[in-house]
Amino acid sequence: MSFNSKLKRFSFRLPQGAEGMLSLFLVICDMFLLNFVFKETFQIWLADSNPLNLYITSYNQVKWYLFSFYVFFGIISGLFSLRSLKAASDIIFHTTSSLLSTFIVFNLVGFMSRSFASLSHNFPRPIMLIATAISIVVVFLLRILVTRLFRPHPNLVKAIIIGDPAEGKRIINHFHRRGGVRFRIVRSMKSDEIDELASEVVFKHAHEVFVTDPNINLDKFWAQIYYQRKEEPHKFNVRISVDPSKTVASIGLRSLEDFPLVTICSHPLSPSQRFIKRIFDVCFSIFAIIIASPVMLLTALWVKIDSPGPVFYKQKRVGLNGKEYDVIKFRSMRMGSEAQSGPTVSTADDPRVSKLGKFIRKFGIDELPQFFLVLTGDMSVVGPRPERPFFVNDSYAFQGRRLSVKPGVTGLAAVNSRYYLKLEDKVTYDYYYIDNYSILLDIKIVFQTVWVLLFEPNYSE
Repeated sequence: MSFNSKLKRFSFRLPQGAEGMLSLFLVICDMFLLNFVFKETFQIWLADSNPLNLYITSYNQVKWYLFSFYVFFGIISGLFSLRSLKAASDIIFHTTSSLLSTFIVFNLVGFMSRSFASLSHNFPRPIMLIATAISIVVVFLLRILVTRLFRPHPNLVKAIIIGDPAEGKRIINHFHRRGGVRFRIVRSMKSDEIDELASEVVFKHAHEVFVTDPNINLDKFWAQIYYQRKEEPHKFNVRISVDPSKTVASIGLRSLEDFPLVTICSHPLSPSQRFIKRIFDVCFSIFAIIIASPVMLLTALWVKIDSPGPVFYKQKRVGLNGKEYDVIKFRSMRMGSEAQSGPTVSTADDPRVSKLGKFIRKFGIDELPQFFLVLTGDMSVVGPRPERPFFVNDSYAFQGRRLSVKPGVTGLAAVNSRYYLKLEDKVTYDYYYIDNYSILLDIKIVFQTVWVLLFEPNYSE
């Protein structure tokens, strides 16, 4: 019998409400272990060095900052949550990201803060990196031990099955055997009842939706969830069975424990991701407004001189959860351009655009006022580009998951597609962005936008 199997024999299921105590226990244990690792690392690497006591004193001055950073990043990553540590791969990822983030932020704060630098100027950074690497191993082993000795109290989860009920029950029974969650099937639906799925999910407050027929089209379902209700839905997951004949290397699979399912969450961004994204939006928008203020003032004057009419162009757009708001741009079209044609998708050689409008569109200057909407919370710096209600009403694709995040001043579709793509084609870029969001992806798209505007100035919306 393996050591892992022996540990499972002695595993203990936590009573309801005890997971918080276990999380606190892990925080305390980690503090003692990290303190031990850092001091022993100093003792071993600096055994023959005269300033050993100087380094230890410097460490004691900053250790609570180190622990605070570590606890902060550990909470964000789920390092202290037993339910987040389902597999060894999860544990090593959470451990590594928490400790490396601590190391990076500690050094950045020391670089930017003179008072903090005065406390840590004798702190040996190379030895700190070695201690961090050792700490990753120690914290990883502690988490392995804890996850083998303790099992979380099973959560009761309300589930809906649509498609093949037998396949849905097979998946659920598999998770019951694994433990940690108990499913209660509140409705089993046939594939042709897809029009009723959204109301069942909302009114029964379902947590999980198992789609066991991969041929079901969910566009209308997502439209009913986000666009028609005009409010944020409760958090639930849609888990779709994989059709092996259609699975390709690029498909994005997220597993519920070890069962391969395509998983779509009604809240694609976690609370920590929303917080970080909002901080990035506010900071970047303030920076962009300050830097671009001379350009905006000059453009406003130029638009006023160029043609009669207002400086700014206001138009209804569909934003987060299908709610409409007024987007603001510098006016680039002649007044009354759509009086006869009606709402029309802009093209590369749009005759409605004035000469000045072509120039400011070419370099994205007309979009600059939207950074004020980012500050008010109507938009984000990066996200799906907002569409007009006329076009949204015309397509389920624009009423669905792309409305689960704030619209952006720029976006993945905006920098990768020009006029040669249909509106529906841009949804593919939007879904990729939503399913693969990270703050690094936002930063990458911002830099890509700047590159496109300066060196490939055919960019426009």
